[in-house]
Amino acid sequence: MESFERHVRELEAFGHRGSATENEHRAAEYLAGELRAAGIEPVMEQFRGARCMAERLLVHVIVAAAGAALLWRVPLATVVLGAAALLSLLVEHSTRGVWLSWPVCRRKSFNVWGRVTPSTQPKRRVIVCAHYDTQPAGWVWAINRVTSRIGFHSPVLLKTPMLPMIAMMAGQIVLGAIAIALGAGAALSVLGAVLLAAYAVFGVLLVQWALGRPVPGAGDNASGSAAALEIAGGWRDKAPANDVELVVLLPGCEECGLMGAAAWADAHRQEIQSLPTVFLNIDGIGLGPPRVLGTEVPVAGLPLRADPAVVKIALDVAREMGLSDAGPHTLPTTDGVAFLARRIPGVTIVGFQDGGILRHYHTMNDTANNMDWPSARLGLEFANRVSRRLASDSL
Repeated sequence: MESFERHVRELEAFGHRGSATENEHRAAEYLAGELRAAGIEPVMEQFRGARCMAERLLVHVIVAAAGAALLWRVPLATVVLGAAALLSLLVEHSTRGVWLSWPVCRRKSFNVWGRVTPSTQPKRRVIVCAHYDTQPAGWVWAINRVTSRIGFHSPVLLKTPMLPMIAMMAGQIVLGAIAIALGAGAALSVLGAVLLAAYAVFGVLLVQWALGRPVPGAGDNASGSAAALEIAGGWRDKAPANDVELVVLLPGCEECGLMGAAAWADAHRQEIQSLPTVFLNIDGIGLGPPRVLGTEVPVAGLPLRADPAVVKIALDVAREMGLSDAGPHTLPTTDGVAFLARRIPGVTIVGFQDGGILRHYHTMNDTANNMDWPSARLGLEFANRVSRRLASDSL
């Protein structure tokens, strides 16, 4: 537990680890050094990321708003640009590619990972994943503290964070189609003006978010990164099985759209397919008691269900430990989406207070001194037990 707390505090001491920033790069070098100190040879794989998800979303809002502004003169452009923005939004946030936001996705970032090779020919691989970058603060997170509590109790299909934006873009396509067929009448003009005003509000929020300073990120997600290091070190000292390979993966650029985990999974596609592989993602265990996600929701897109067999293993461990309300729960959005979208089975462990409350989430108060240490330590023990059960139980 001493080394777990040390890792959390040392990661926070970077000041922030904003996606694709110099501090994120320094944190990657630090994590590589800690893996090496644990006897695991680290690899730092570079990929192209972004500084902030707000920049990526803003590109889509600008394209869609440009189309909405043409409703009165070129309604066909309204339909085409609205459809392009909507399709790109869905593709990008299912981690299937980078379309419209490519101009802001050219920054350098790193995935840090290492491998613990078993003593005999491996028959299974367990990936323990935890991102290490942090999110810029902004007004949107004050709004999120209200909407997330409502969303926590909403049906799964209504939990998508960008559902209002999706609805606006879909509505724009409908308005454009009506204007093509019937012309832009008075009622349609009013609706078009309302749509442009809504895009303007989104634009202001996104610009303010993009200009924000990245947060310290002790709970989200120095706690998860520290837990992954502890699990890897324990596995290196005493593996739960002699025919199971462990990969510890610490991705960058999670906060700007799960870009690191997606890049790593794509770069290692053939290797993953060569051996039965299961993932355990650890995200924000310092924000509240540990919970299991049975379904993950992209920022924009359809929910993705975790493998029931893996979820059952995690919940069995939760019952053995006497954890209350462990799940399965549904939340947006973690690196688990990138794995599930590629049909890699696994499960995510998160931490939150009862009712879906995330104290200090994406704020400057997410410091080690404000972290929920009892829950973080319980989350570490839970994640460690689940990782070992994934190595030993039948799937």
